[in-house]
Amino acid sequence: MTKITFFLLILCSSLLFAESYITNVETEPEHSSMNFQGSLKFFYDLPKPDLVEKAYLMAEIDGEIKKFDTTVTDSGFLSINNSLTLAGEELYDVIKDIRSLEDSEDKSIADGTYNIKVRLELDTSSNKNNEEENDDDDEENDDDDDNSSSSIPEYADKTIRVTFDNKPPKAPSSIEIEGGNQQMLIRVTPPSTEDGSSKEKIGVYHAKVTGIFKSNDAETHKTLEYTSKVDSDSYNQTWKFTVSGKDGYEFINNDEGSNNRAYTIEVFAEDIAGNSDETATISIEASAVTTYGFWSNYKSQGGKDDGGFCFVATAGFGSYFHPSVELLREFRDSVLANFDLGRKFIAAYYKYGSYPAEIIKDSSTLRAASRTILMPLVVTSWFFTTVLGRILMMSWLVLVAFFAFKSGRKALLALFFVLLLAAPIQDLSAKGTGIHGEASFTNLLYYPNIDSEINGTPFKDVAGSQVRWLPSLTFGFAIPTKYIRISFIGGIGYTRFKGYAMRSDGTKSSDRTTMHFLPLKAELKLRPVYDFPLYPYIAGGIDYYPWWVRDGSSTTENGGTFGLHGTIGLMFSLNWLDPSSSKKMNENGVLNTCLFVGYKFEKINDFWRDNSFDLSNNMKYNFEFGIVFEF
Repeated sequence: MTKITFFLLILCSSLLFAESYITNVETEPEHSSMNFQGSLKFFYDLPKPDLVEKAYLMAEIDGEIKKFDTTVTDSGFLSINNSLTLAGEELYDVIKDIRSLEDSEDKSIADGTYNIKVRLELDTSSNKNNEEENDDDDEENDDDDDNSSSSIPEYADKTIRVTFDNKPPKAPSSIEIEGGNQQMLIRVTPPSTEDGSSKEKIGVYHAKVTGIFKSNDAETHKTLEYTSKVDSDSYNQTWKFTVSGKDGYEFINNDEGSNNRAYTIEVFAEDIAGNSDETATISIEASAVTTYGFWSNYKSQGGKDDGGFCFVATAGFGSYFHPSVELLREFRDSVLANFDLGRKFIAAYYKYGSYPAEIIKDSSTLRAASRTILMPLVVTSWFFTTVLGRILMMSWLVLVAFFAFKSGRKALLALFFVLLLAAPIQDLSAKGTGIHGEASFTNLLYYPNIDSEINGTPFKDVAGSQVRWLPSLTFGFAIPTKYIRISFIGGIGYTRFKGYAMRSDGTKSSDRTTMHFLPLKAELKLRPVYDFPLYPYIAGGIDYYPWWVRDGSSTTENGGTFGLHGTIGLMFSLNWLDPSSSKKMNENGVLNTCLFVGYKFEKINDFWRDNSFDLSNNMKYNFEFGIVFEF
């Protein structure tokens, strides 16, 4: 009994040791199904590739094992990603030979699920050396000798279950079409298996759409073909996919319900093994219909904003009459044109500017990039060409002069507060302490006030009434004095609203539409300086909200809206709660860390321009909160 137990232990350890010679055996495709014309690739890893002499595939069918000669390899083994390929024709021939089947055009006679082994032939030459060394051992130790457990087996293999399937699926069980804007959404249910117990596993759906399409302003009767690959977790589930124009042909919307504007859609299925029958189709007639996304729904209800963002500026901002472009033209005429160097720049711009403009105007990505690049120049133009901008610019210059020059500070500071229409709140003899920095992370609940400008609710119709989180980052520099800290801050945020486009009857379609916002701001912030953890603060400045609308995968409109904002709030210093941690942060350059909450007043409508979005926050209580680091 002891010898039998010992033998079984050795046998089990040998099997475990053999298994370690081949690992991570997988097939591509992962479903391990194929037909006569298809193939499967077997990938495997070799922990000890130097010991492998050959690798090949074997089939185990009806208790008989058959090797596939064409899959044998004998060189070039690696530790990972070795592969062998099994053709459907090879498997069919082996099944036919083992089962003595007559060759037939109907390959389904060989259908079934089979065990396919990836087998390795291993180099066992080192086992002989071990045997010669063991010959000198005493005979009484033979029963206790376990060297065989470390010997290299002749073979190592792993088994994969493979499905051989040559029967094409029947026609899909059902089909539903939902018309969209120059496109259609198709929902198709896979056919049932022959016994009706489940659904077929479908890997691809093929669709043919026949009707009148638009191409180069002409109408053409055409059949367009589409394929949609099914995700692995939906092989036997209802699958949906969208068909739209291709190869220069566009769907024509049929809002009138005309028969000759309807399309015939035929769909047939291809199973995961690669079988299909083009005659096993399910068909339906349907039409594309006009739907209204964020932008088109807004315009259809009387929205006045003309969208969009001189050559490069007009191409980048989208409209010659956009406020940003008007500011740049005013800056050109009232500032640059008054200097010789400025006039030379204008001449060069009009000579060479049309070339980049032609490239920019046809690319939404390049338009967005050009708007970002032009924004500093737009803001500079605003400071030079508007009354408010000039007042603020002069005020900031007075501030800089006050802290840069020792003499005359009191007079300069007095002038500064006159310009800002504010009462003096600090000691005019205070000495500056150099330039500091500031950064913050700000949070805001946001819903744009777009619907307020028109008699309707186009934005709410599409987006619903749910507010969105608008996070933003700010950064800037500060000029601290004895009693007040003056910060010049820039910031950027992002949020988006998703929805479904509206049909003409007021119901929602399946067409996805998204409106994106990228708020930018520049502001001046004041807070007192003292040894108490609560700091009231005020801030105000200029805003610019770039926005763009995407319907499906294309950008339908974009633009940008200027505005102003003011904030009053309260900051709470965390240094007061944990002095030891604040001391460590101070050593790393962070002088103060504060939580803050503020109430924000804003008007984002291109400075009360009639033909503009109102992107002001529609929240009843417009609070912002976050954390700020002063360094």
